[in-house]
Amino acid sequence: MTLPSMSLLIITTDRNFARSLQTQMEASYPGMQVLLANNLMMAYNQAEAAQPTFAFVEDGFTKLPEFEMMLALFSALDVRWISVMDNTASTPARRSSPLLNVGAGIFELTKADSPRQFVQYFDMMVKAPRKNQARPQVRSASPTRGPNYKKVILVGSSTGGVEALRKLLVNFPADCPPTLVVQHTGKNFGTGLVSLLDRISPAKVVTADDGMTLEAGHVYIAAGQTRHMGLSSRKPYRIQMKQGGPISGHQPSVDALFSSAAPIARDCVASILTGMGQDGAKGLLELRKGGASTFSQDQQSSVVYGMPRVAWEMGASQKQIPLDRMAGTLLQACKT
Repeated sequence: MTLPSMSLLIITTDRNFARSLQTQMEASYPGMQVLLANNLMMAYNQAEAAQPTFAFVEDGFTKLPEFEMMLALFSALDVRWISVMDNTASTPARRSSPLLNVGAGIFELTKADSPRQFVQYFDMMVKAPRKNQARPQVRSASPTRGPNYKKVILVGSSTGGVEALRKLLVNFPADCPPTLVVQHTGKNFGTGLVSLLDRISPAKVVTADDGMTLEAGHVYIAAGQTRHMGLSSRKPYRIQMKQGGPISGHQPSVDALFSSAAPIARDCVASILTGMGQDGAKGLLELRKGGASTFSQDQQSSVVYGMPRVAWEMGASQKQIPLDRMAGTLLQACKT
């Protein structure tokens, strides 16, 4: 079988295994490009640039928090992937990882399996139906504030949040209200997250920076940075990036963003999405007390029902919302 237009990504620290698998696959599929990566940052950059159709991933990488970014990119590009364990005695990461338990649909192979088994699994992926093409972005040349949107949207998320943000922002219009997002992620993945979300969102997604004036049709992301994102209290509203240690265990912190907006709470709509811990709950309560509309993701649609649970139990969230209804809920609240 010749697949000149397809490529394979192999993510492993085992050089001998990588070379052996590369030889096997190139012999079975003449003309196919095979990419090798020995860390997630290299793998992410290669996947983003080459957009491989398939990936073999050493199981240890799937246990790292940063693998959430790889999962989201794989999902956005419709990259099929298989987890490769060291041996048959290994415990698959998906048995303990909530991220991998949600629709990952992965098979497991071991490094000791025969070349024929790798080819068989690869063939199954070749023949599996592909997703429909993602909806094209529709952006006006210079989006202006929608006449019905009167507020600013604030969002905080952590574990499972990368995919949740993908599903949220794909449903935002090109002229959406100014939206500020804090996502807990590895320090090297902030730029990748912005690029990933900008790829699928009709709105313009950018990295948050100090002094930026909020504009309709823009989503400002604070992730993997050493500063906290805040919001000025006077119009026109501007982003304020502030130095400081972790707040609620995180930097940047959702609580820092929400608390900074408390003086203008009536102009805000805020939401906490899936995540571990309690970052954002106290700040969300401040916003609600100040007159903001506040929401949290419901348990059923959350990968980790930690941050949303704390926000709900302490009365910070007015209503729990399924992820597939969150975009519409936030946008509707910005019209009142």
